[in-house]
Amino acid sequence: MSVATTRVLVAGSTGYLGKFVTQAFKERGYWVRALTRSEDRLAQPGPFTAPGIGPDEVDEVFVGELTRPETLDGLMDGIDIVFSSVGISRQRDRLTFEQVDYQCNHTLIELCVATGVRKFVYVSMQGADGPEISNLAITKAHEKVVAELATSGLEYGIVRPCGYFSDMGALLKMARWGRVFLVGSGDNRVSPIHGRDLAQVCVDVAEGNEFDVEAGGPDVLTQREAAELAFDVVGKPAKITAVPLWLAGGMVRVIRLLSKQFGDLAEFIVVAGEVDGVGPARGATTLRSYFEELAADSTKPG
Repeated sequence: MSVATTRVLVAGSTGYLGKFVTQAFKERGYWVRALTRSEDRLAQPGPFTAPGIGPDEVDEVFVGELTRPETLDGLMDGIDIVFSSVGISRQRDRLTFEQVDYQCNHTLIELCVATGVRKFVYVSMQGADGPEISNLAITKAHEKVVAELATSGLEYGIVRPCGYFSDMGALLKMARWGRVFLVGSGDNRVSPIHGRDLAQVCVDVAEGNEFDVEAGGPDVLTQREAAELAFDVVGKPAKITAVPLWLAGGMVRVIRLLSKQFGDLAEFIVVAGEVDGVGPARGATTLRSYFEELAADSTKPG
C-alpha cells in the first residue's frame, strides 16, 4: 500500500505530541483525519512550541469524544493506521488515568478490530516495568493498553519517550520567574526529546517493523543541569530549590485526600523526580536550542 493511499487517524491531535504527529504524517504524504473535541483547539498553537493545525494541514477533522462512544460513528471509515497519544498530562474534567489513558484507548482498539484497521501506534512510557513506576496509576493504565494491543490481532507499535521537551519548558518558565523548584536532589539523568523529533519517530514506527521503541533526544543531563541551562538562556543567576522527597511525598498524601485524580498526577511527578529517563538518541534538537526558541517567543508582542 502506497503512502498516498494510506489513511491515518490521529487521536490526541490537540495535545503537544499529537499536533506534531498530525503535521509529520501530512509532510510524508499520508491522508490524515484528526480526532478532536474542538476544531478551534486543533487550529490554535499549543504551549511549548506545539503548532496549530489549520484546515489546509489536515485532510479531515472529526469532532468527537472518546469518553462518549455515541459521538464516534464513522470515525474509522477507510482508516488504515491509527496513532494515539490520548491521555491526560494535566487533570481535567475530574477523570482518572484509568478512564482516559486506558478506557479511551480501549475504545479505539475495539473500533479498530471491528472495522479492519491494519495497525495501531501507541505512545506509552519508558521504564514502565521498573519497580519505581510500575505501580503508579498512570503506568498501569498505559500498560493495560499495551497488553490489550498484544492480544488484539492488530499490527502495532509502541513508542516510549524518555521525557518531553514540553516538560522541560516548565523549567524555563520558572527560571524567568527567578527560581526553579526541583523534586528531589535533581541528580536523576534524563534525555528528553522535542515533540517534532518524537513525531518523526512515531511515523517511522507506523511505517516499519519495530514494535517497542524508546526515544530520547541528543542531550543526556541531570534535572539540575537542565535547570542551570534554563537560567543561562534567560540570563539570570541560577537559583534552585530542591524539595526533599519526604516532603514531596507528604504533599502527595495531602493532595490525594482532597482529590484522587490530582493525587495520582502528583505522585507521578514526585517519582519522576527520582528516576533516570535515558534512552537511545532518536532526536536531533538540543535542549539549549529549544530553550532559546521559547525565550525568543516570550519576547514577541502579544
